[in-house]
Amino acid sequence: MAQGIDTYEDFKTSVAEPDFQEFMADKGNLRKAWHCAGSLFHLHDWVYGAHKTSIDAKYTYKDDGGITQPVTRVEHFANSLGQAHPDFQLIRGIANASKHFSLRTPPPGRKDPPGMPSHAANTYVVGTVFQPGVFQSNAFQVGDVMLAASPK
Repeated sequence: MAQGIDTYEDFKTSVAEPDFQEFMADKGNLRKAWHCAGSLFHLHDWVYGAHKTSIDAKYTYKDDGGITQPVTRVEHFANSLGQAHPDFQLIRGIANASKHFSLRTPPPGRKDPPGMPSHAANTYVVGTVFQPGVFQSNAFQVGDVMLAASPK
């Protein structure tokens, strides 16, 4: 039997949530981090497609000139969400850097959150361990996906 994903609810429960759970269970895995970021970011495409009329009526964003504009396309919706929620903008950057390898330099005046990636190589796994000998040798070893500062 074939599985279909026809709605944003289907995408959320069949793709985004499993990717998120897999990443949360293995935070040091860069592949899982990139899959999670991509799924979380692209959920906005599905929501916009389902609710375009009401989103266009309610959401705005500031363009690169600082002028408030109405949302009329899915890219504008992503801009609106990214400006209101810095974590969404970081997820957007990670998803796009992993997909496109490198990102365009933002225009002057754009306010991206600290740590915004500019390149896939800005995303890496870093391990955290406590001082050896104080605890059992592997008791507190964890890994997290991190962003390096974007080169200027």
